[in-house]
Amino acid sequence: MRRAAGLLLAIGLMLALLAAERFAQLLPQARAVYGLGFLLIAGCLAGDVVAALRLPRITGYILAGVLFGPHALGFLDAGVVADLKLIDDLALSFIALAAGGELRLGELRARRRVIALTASCQMAIACAGVALVVLLAGPLLPFVEGRPVAHLLAVAAILGAFAPAASPAAAIAVISECRARGPFTEVLLGVTVVMDVLVILVFAAVVSLCQTLVAPGSHLDLALSALVAAEVLGAVLAGILLGLLIALYMRHVRADLLVFILGVAFLTTFFSRQLADFLDRMHGIPFHLEPMLICITAGLVVQNASRHGGLFLEAIDRASLPVYVVFFCLAGAALDLGALATTWLAAVLITVLRVALLWASSWLGGRLGGDPPAMARASGWAFITQAAVGLGCAGIVQRRFPDWGNELAALMVAVIGLSLLAGPAALKLALNAVKETREARDAHAAAGR
Repeated sequence: MRRAAGLLLAIGLMLALLAAERFAQLLPQARAVYGLGFLLIAGCLAGDVVAALRLPRITGYILAGVLFGPHALGFLDAGVVADLKLIDDLALSFIALAAGGELRLGELRARRRVIALTASCQMAIACAGVALVVLLAGPLLPFVEGRPVAHLLAVAAILGAFAPAASPAAAIAVISECRARGPFTEVLLGVTVVMDVLVILVFAAVVSLCQTLVAPGSHLDLALSALVAAEVLGAVLAGILLGLLIALYMRHVRADLLVFILGVAFLTTFFSRQLADFLDRMHGIPFHLEPMLICITAGLVVQNASRHGGLFLEAIDRASLPVYVVFFCLAGAALDLGALATTWLAAVLITVLRVALLWASSWLGGRLGGDPPAMARASGWAFITQAAVGLGCAGIVQRRFPDWGNELAALMVAVIGLSLLAGPAALKLALNAVKETREARDAHAAAGR
């Protein structure tokens, strides 16, 4: 109750600030600082409110972003959200370092069979199932109405390739909050990271094929697939070098470790963006090293190629709360509710279908990999959330298909929005079901006394 009252007080103060004439005259940068401060306060309080309902705190962060963002109450307008993009990217890089640090190769080797089978089943079943249903449900997509059937085939293939995308950021946030550990958690992290890399590669190949399909007479654009493969390889190599640098710092210096890690996350984000802008502006080369993949690889190297993995995760954990609040609040604020309003029927259908197919494919992969039935049944609920990679796919569609790319991207963003709202709660339920959260472990221990 006190948290809810505190949230109402914060809302009242922000309303008063917005109503002040002088606030409207502030520089955009100043409004961004005020908005960021309000998001930190409101997000923390909203997280505590939903935690009392036994929901993950990041659900509260996302809801706070949606409620106070430009598409609802408008406490933060679209300009402020855009101004905070670098902070958002920094938070994602920091979370990716944590995700990589949680990947212990010794444990993953023991689970490699179930990880490989689960990822393979998800990619095959979710891709094919969503693509087939989109073909059958073409009338729900008005932007392809009246167009040649090749356009519907392209839309179906794109949505199919997009369907298995997952969110390592959401997974690591819920795992961290629940203090989850065990074989299920190891598989969850392994599959989530593998699926993101697979989706990036497969989606690029599908987009290349679809461009040829909708433009008769054009040649297959292998350059896009080759470029994406080079970006993935480059990001992994950069991540290995960065991980070795962090390990060397921890071995020989170690002072102000948290500040150093935050600086690494910031510089990785900043230089990847600057490099992409330079290559595109000066040489016309659309080459972008993904900071998330760089940082996941770096965290993995620190954890597995040095003796300082535990210290690395301890330092990250000290700064995790404000980072999670900022990232997921901004993710909620960026969700376009107008897109959901115009595409809700198709978005709901695809979301429900996607969840069902992920559940079936995860169950099948788990059982083929030797997981016990209870763990296999729970695994499907762990991969619902989509975020950064899914949004990246939507951006590619906008650029590559000018005729209907905006409408399809809006549909993809709507699906991502629904998954963000439902996915964290489903993941927490799955972790509790297999008794790998601290809460479930404590309850099990108490029952055994």
